[in-house]
Amino acid sequence: MLTLRLAFRNLLRHKSRSLLCGLSMMGAYVLFSISLGFSDGSYGSLIRMLTDTHSGHVQIHSQGYLERPSLFRNFILYPALKNQLTADPEIKAWTARVFSAALIFRENKSTIARLMAIDPEQEAQVTTIREKVQDGEYLSEAADVTNPILLGRHLQKLLQAKLGETLIFIGQGADGSIANDLFTVVGIVGKSSADAESRMIYMTLESAQEFLSLGERIHEIALRLENYSEARRQAAYLQNYLKAKELDVQPWQVVEEQFYKAMLADQQGNWITQAVIMLIVGLVVLITVLMNTFERRHEYGLLLALGTPPGFIFRSIIVEMTMLSGLSVIVGLFFSSGLNWYFSINGIAIEPPMEYGGVIFSAISSEVSLFVIFVPAVFTIGVAFLVAFFPAIKSARAVPIEAMREN
Repeated sequence: MLTLRLAFRNLLRHKSRSLLCGLSMMGAYVLFSISLGFSDGSYGSLIRMLTDTHSGHVQIHSQGYLERPSLFRNFILYPALKNQLTADPEIKAWTARVFSAALIFRENKSTIARLMAIDPEQEAQVTTIREKVQDGEYLSEAADVTNPILLGRHLQKLLQAKLGETLIFIGQGADGSIANDLFTVVGIVGKSSADAESRMIYMTLESAQEFLSLGERIHEIALRLENYSEARRQAAYLQNYLKAKELDVQPWQVVEEQFYKAMLADQQGNWITQAVIMLIVGLVVLITVLMNTFERRHEYGLLLALGTPPGFIFRSIIVEMTMLSGLSVIVGLFFSSGLNWYFSINGIAIEPPMEYGGVIFSAISSEVSLFVIFVPAVFTIGVAFLVAFFPAIKSARAVPIEAMREN
């Protein structure tokens, strides 16, 4: 108790010195916290952007479909599976999909395009498909149109197709027959030809199943969870619950493996940057502690000359530095939380936007979490505690007459 009181009085006795040391530690803490906030926020934004625009958080396929996608690797969406997905409280929404390719004709122009068939209402609850429509109307809004489709911007320019025009599709049916039908353009997706959606054609699930002779069979079920971080656990739970060897349940980390590996590699490289920031924080704290301690060497020499035990001096220095760093972190907590919150709302725009793992990244934003707040706090206090050992031991073992001469 005496050590604590003495450490507190020492902080108040030299207010300007304590303030300078405290501001240095607080600045180091805020710098580290903001760095971690932007790191976590950027990766979180990328993941949400990817899962919200396309993949969802968990996907269900026929076995082997992810490794070798094929029109013939399909499965039936049984009522029992529908009921399970609908009743699960952790599944926010789900949607069924069908994928294929077809040769597209318009007058004297033709091209090959990838088809994605969706349930318009359910897909809009899982992804942001409705927001991708730049011109025309969404599939569910074209109820009076037979075989409506959303045409990608790049394909629209290539075919020179306009809204309301009819395109001819020719492909392969699941029964081995030649699939052919007429489809009407009701909307254009993609802001530019560089967007991933600009080379896609979206159609309704019913028209695709009829066109491809699939009957009630589908290729994929995409799930949206309350939290993307629960994807692995939920996928494992569903795989165990379904007990269907023909079905494969995988989280977005497996479905978007290329993106996930790129993100992990970038995270590993990012920790090198974090290590440099940690080193800077450690040096700032070390210099602060050394300055605060060695300026008072004559005081410790006087205490030793008066018979103060070396252990008491050692403890007082450690407690004083730990207390100062703790107070600095508490004050810095308001600044770091406020700045991370501000940048999580507003972010920093990237001009021009860059592509990362197939996802267009237009801004970097921060994230407010316990990890971002408390890891830098523990690190700053821990460094102050550790670096105080050297000057504390040196002061406690000082020769009184030599220490008293230092000023």
